[in-house]
Amino acid sequence: MFKAYIWDYYAGWYEKLWVQKFVLKPSRKLILKTLETLPSTENMLDVGCGIGELCREMSSQFHNSFIVGMDPSAKMIERARKESVSGQIDYHNGFLKTLNHGQLFDVIVSTHAFPYMPDKREVLTQLSLKLKPGGRLLLLCANRNNLYDAIWLSLVKLTTSKAEYPSVSSIHQMMKNAGYTVGRTQRIKSRRFVPSVYMVEGVLPENRQNNSQPDIL
Repeated sequence: MFKAYIWDYYAGWYEKLWVQKFVLKPSRKLILKTLETLPSTENMLDVGCGIGELCREMSSQFHNSFIVGMDPSAKMIERARKESVSGQIDYHNGFLKTLNHGQLFDVIVSTHAFPYMPDKREVLTQLSLKLKPGGRLLLLCANRNNLYDAIWLSLVKLTTSKAEYPSVSSIHQMMKNAGYTVGRTQRIKSRRFVPSVYMVEGVLPENRQNNSQPDIL
């Protein structure tokens, strides 16, 4: 379980952080572009939705979709609810275990939350249990692929809660171990100085059976 207090602090001015221009906006742009290519976006879950920026953009682009935004920071969710006027979005303060256990999604997106989740392999398994057979997981985060990434991200960690940035190759392996087929892997478009930030798509098999298991998030 990752701590929410630092994100409560950032909630009031999250949209003004410098990473918005160079990392967060390009990340949302890549997710939205990818969603356009998927077979179904009827029900979507945003894990670590923050103040709801991506949720609002998804609802604006996909008018017939129902979107759930989830975040452990009460202040982030408070802001998300204030900013949202769309009946398409339902925000939850908490973790996967607080969601309806029978609720399954066509797509789960998670941008920049994965590094703060301690048991990443188990998280991927738990997320697969919230997906419909054939559903997609779009996992996007900063990656420690080389020495430059390691140095850059060590500085980022000074301003956030405890984080472990996985390499792209390790995400591929964790996804395979959790039962996904690895789909597209794509880097965000940003400035050269920005470290590795990749989106990895996990595809759940059509014949996957979702059996109930305890949630850990």
